[in-house]
Amino acid sequence: MYQLNFPNGNVQTYNSFGELDRAAKAMGGKAQLIGGKTYVFVKN
Repeated sequence: MYQLNFPNGNVQTYNSFGELDRAAKAMGGKAQLIGGKTYVFVKN
């Protein structure tokens, strides 16, 4: 599972990096790798 952390403390999990990446782009940002399969949401 891939994990996307948000600045407000929320966390979402995805089955693939592709799903995570599409979700981050749909929310107006991008996913930045912070370690393993954990990413942080960065607003564009």
